[in-house]
Amino acid sequence: MKWKVGIYARVSRDSEYSDSIDNQLSLVRRYCINNNFDIVETYIDDGYSGTNFYRPGFGKMLNDAREGIINCIMVKDLSRFGRNMGWVQVYLSDLLPKLKVRFISINDNIDSNDCEEYYDELNVKLIAMMYEHYAIEGSKKVKQIKHMQQLSGQYIGVSAPYGYLKDPMDNHKLIIDKYASEVIKKIFKMTLELKSKNEIVDELNKEGIYPPSKYKAEVIKVTSESTKVSSKWTTEMVRQILNNEVYIGNMVQGKVTKPRRKSNRRIKTKKEDWIIVENTHEPIISKDDFESVQRILNYSSVMLKSDDIVLRYLKCPDCGSKFYKKKTKYNEYYYCNNYRKKECTNHSIIKSMLEGIVLEDLRSRINKDIKELTKELVESTINVIYVYDNGKVEIDYKS
Repeated sequence: MKWKVGIYARVSRDSEYSDSIDNQLSLVRRYCINNNFDIVETYIDDGYSGTNFYRPGFGKMLNDAREGIINCIMVKDLSRFGRNMGWVQVYLSDLLPKLKVRFISINDNIDSNDCEEYYDELNVKLIAMMYEHYAIEGSKKVKQIKHMQQLSGQYIGVSAPYGYLKDPMDNHKLIIDKYASEVIKKIFKMTLELKSKNEIVDELNKEGIYPPSKYKAEVIKVTSESTKVSSKWTTEMVRQILNNEVYIGNMVQGKVTKPRRKSNRRIKTKKEDWIIVENTHEPIISKDDFESVQRILNYSSVMLKSDDIVLRYLKCPDCGSKFYKKKTKYNEYYYCNNYRKKECTNHSIIKSMLEGIVLEDLRSRINKDIKELTKELVESTINVIYVYDNGKVEIDYKS
């Protein structure tokens, strides 16, 4: 039989395995020349784990085997074919024999032509088991290294967050993307102008600004097969940007995790488990503006555009909750939102009384000639207003 060889080579992005694609191909090609094999095709998966069998090069190789384009698969060693003993057994003992495809692993001295039931040989199973064990241990080491990098504020993502680029001198650092950072500033500015997320989305789409995934895919040229490229902005994209501390210079990582090593499913982690390291890169948005936006996001656009001056600056010093406004026959009150749920103590104050306290404090701190409390004045000077359950008011001013 004339053997039509398909060479397969693979490296994992996170692997410490030093053998490059070029080295693998060179060794297998030399073997083919010395043993008079005809090379028909070469299949490569660069940056794919051996425990994952959903690889583009691997899939194309199997399709070519089914269609008879190749009838022999050759690898440098069995670990390049795969590092999951169960799946390796399925392919070597079942699928490839059914397709009448010969399998050769050069360094492991495995050749399916030597024995019809070659996978049942003890040495082959031990080799497969050994490579899976190396994958498990390697995965643990990589996970530990990544965790230490995250704790030290090094960025470990495949692509930089929208608004930033990876520093070409150090891929673990972020530098500002001039164009995309202006879009980030625009989104925050419109929010501070009390534009709703729907209004922001409409304006961005009207101006033809690429949303993050499309910008990365078509301009930055960084994407992956699993990334869904969106052609239009959505309110969820805007929400994620407005909530992301990366834009004030903080590195935020560890938002998702894989529950099991062999699982491709990712789950969200609790916010308290995120890894946040402050001041790791140049900010796009000031901390004052970011805090103002976080307050705005807690309230409806109707409430924000009303004549209320201080509501969105109120915060419970005990539970951290926002406040709500309640109108009675004689007065308007501000209450801690968790108090009405019976999850906090009675942090409340009369609206007119609070506005008077804030106005007097502003006069004593800034200018005694201030005539009245205005939205513009409060916005430019105040970060947070704390109302205690004993009626005490404490104001945190912008620096």
